[in-house]
Amino acid sequence: MKQIFIEEIRKLQISILLYVHDFCKENNIRYSLSGGTLLGAVRHKGYIPWDDDIDIMMPRPDYERFVNEFNVNNRESSLKVISSYNDIQFFQPFAKVVNTKTVLKETYKRPIDQMGVYIDVFPIDGLPNDEKQRELYWKFIAKQKNISTAVYEKNNKNEHGIKKLLRRILFLLFSFRKANFYANKLHRYGMKNSFEGSKFIANSIFGYHKKETMPGSLFDGFVELDFENKKFM
Repeated sequence: MKQIFIEEIRKLQISILLYVHDFCKENNIRYSLSGGTLLGAVRHKGYIPWDDDIDIMMPRPDYERFVNEFNVNNRESSLKVISSYNDIQFFQPFAKVVNTKTVLKETYKRPIDQMGVYIDVFPIDGLPNDEKQRELYWKFIAKQKNISTAVYEKNNKNEHGIKKLLRRILFLLFSFRKANFYANKLHRYGMKNSFEGSKFIANSIFGYHKKETMPGSLFDGFVELDFENKKFM
């Protein structure tokens, strides 16, 4: 094993993204660059200078197909999708496509054994069409996301005092839960509303709460953008 740095990490991430792009094209799975990766494509035609990860998003029906089919039909043995569906240690409500020939160590009390250099894959869910129902939806999501952070504990060097103590107490109280328990609960709740029939959609079970809300019509079509001298959706 040898330590690798940002330039090599980025090359590995791009190689993962290229393979995912081809896999999605071959299997008619919709995806788009997302978050800082999408912003980087528009603003820099590549990574934001200080960025060190890649995010993509998929409409929920495509996300479900992708996480269930990739490991079965993928021809690249070094790549694997890990999610709360197939890894009891995985506590996040989204998936990662991991290069299994690498090892990534993160500062969580509950480490994920399979973790390596990865790209993130986020599901985009439909929201209730009724405004009052949307408010109730967001309240439930906020509560569950706050609780879900208690099943793992991140070692934050900049956190001290009461906040650090509270995080530790919550971790001890909730550590009896399987690490993937709340992630799967959030997934089930996120799938309550049909993506195709929703006026509004969002990366609701992760991300920035209501700020993630978008018109469903945005996903009616996709364009290609340059990112690190390659083209992605």
